[in-house]
Amino acid sequence: KATLAPLAKFNQSQVETSSAMIAVFGDLNNFDNAEEIYGTAVERGLMPAEVKENQMKKLSAYFSMVTPEVMKDTVLIDGGLVAMQFMLAARAHGYDTCPIGGFEKDQIAEAFGLDKERYVPVMLISIGKAADSGYQSVRLPIDKVAEWK
Repeated sequence: KATLAPLAKFNQSQVETSSAMIAVFGDLNNFDNAEEIYGTAVERGLMPAEVKENQMKKLSAYFSMVTPEVMKDTVLIDGGLVAMQFMLAARAHGYDTCPIGGFEKDQIAEAFGLDKERYVPVMLISIGKAADSGYQSVRLPIDKVAEWK
């Protein structure tokens, strides 16, 4: 938390009072793990070897041509989904969380010894037991934010 504090200047309350802070990053080289993931699936009998080979062939072709911008968008979406699931699981176990997007994204990877060209910061999450219940929030009605066609 001490390393994170100067990088989350506008969220000091969460940094100081939470039980822990979690930094979620997306790995731009995530395809490097595909062989291990699919290989393990085959070893465990969860996937036929032919399917693994077919998937690896298709994914290799895709990842060889994907642009850095598309890859960054992909890991940001994936990281957001991971963060959401983590927050839901934490809540199910009685913990409170707060997603934080306001922090020094250009400095955080290096501050934690990560390669900033490889790891893209997605968000921070504070976690703990809330001391106060906070206040109720208001959301816009669905018809104000979505259009159904």
